[in-house]
Amino acid sequence: MRLLLDRFPEIVSDLWTDEDTVEVQVPRDRVVDTLRTLRDDGDFGFFLLADAAAVDYGPRNWFEVVYHLYSDRHPGWLRIRVRVDRQDPRTPTVTDLWEGAMFHEREMYDMMGIVFEGNRDLRRIYMSPDYKSFPQRKDFLLPDDAADSAAAGVNPLERPETWQLDRFQQSAAPAVAIPAAESQSVEAGKTMASETRPR
Repeated sequence: MRLLLDRFPEIVSDLWTDEDTVEVQVPRDRVVDTLRTLRDDGDFGFFLLADAAAVDYGPRNWFEVVYHLYSDRHPGWLRIRVRVDRQDPRTPTVTDLWEGAMFHEREMYDMMGIVFEGNRDLRRIYMSPDYKSFPQRKDFLLPDDAADSAAAGVNPLERPETWQLDRFQQSAAPAVAIPAAESQSVEAGKTMASETRPR
């Protein structure tokens, strides 16, 4: 923690720590340079981007992109938080630093609508390409937002008004006559099953 304070004095007021995590907030325009230093500087050595995720603080607030870094030279995890404007949700990509960030950024774009500038393949990863909304935003309402999608946001089979129950009757297999089983007499408790059953 002391090393962070010495190297990045501008983030002192945003530093938080517990027994196994150090957390700092970094300005959006400094995130790439800061992460590069944390990765490449021998004093830090945070070579592993373990995770990247987005947080929505509510319709009247902002988003954050959160990076979790690991180094075998330090006992704790490092969490980097970057505030993103809700009205213009853009932040630089970090795929030049960690190729694996590609899928984290695509997920955040798909679920939250955050645009990662410089990401060469920023497209939806879960939702259909024509989907207009961002399902993990706190102001997302399925009946309203998802209706902008050609699929109305749900699989047609999930909407009762689209069910065609008569099609099951029309496509049912024709009835097959089953011959009645020959009558079996039971004498003294014996049946054919009794005679064929292994003893």
